[in-house]
Amino acid sequence: MLSSSTPTIILLNGASSAGKTSLCKQLLIVLDEPYMHLQEDAFVFNTYHERWTQPGPGERIFAMTMLAYYRSIRACVSAGHNLLVDTGFYSADLVDQCVRELHDLPIWLLGVHCALPELERRERERGDRQAGIAREQFSTIHSHVVYDIEVDTSQASFEACADAIKAIVTSATHPTAMQRLYAQFASIPH
Repeated sequence: MLSSSTPTIILLNGASSAGKTSLCKQLLIVLDEPYMHLQEDAFVFNTYHERWTQPGPGERIFAMTMLAYYRSIRACVSAGHNLLVDTGFYSADLVDQCVRELHDLPIWLLGVHCALPELERRERERGDRQAGIAREQFSTIHSHVVYDIEVDTSQASFEACADAIKAIVTSATHPTAMQRLYAQFASIPH
């Protein structure tokens, strides 16, 4: 049975190869309501000719693309979709932009952690990512964010992580991390 209540939004942040997409696929299986998997990668990769992704125009295009991505979350929620938002906060500016755009939505912020050796192993096996990006993101991807939920995909299976997430999201509690971040970023003038 489909719920008629406010849509649930679970936003997953983690380094490249941390397992965000695999975790979303498992959540699609275990969650009791239908969810749309909204991947940042679908917005960023293969959407512009490579000449527009190079240094110079690439920074501007990326900023516009991420703004469109964050605004698409609101559009999907306004249409009634529950969402699994698969993204990476590569800088404090991206966290700030996301929080300013979406602070009034009930978003569960989920930190997807993974040990560096496992990140690098996954990155090599995938073969579809720039070599070294997992290491580069490892030390910074979580540095500007607070979470409602945190999992470590190098310590627990995707199934166990998804079950733990489901238990928290379907409990009587409400997400608070987005509001805590909003209070933090709202005090910073732009």
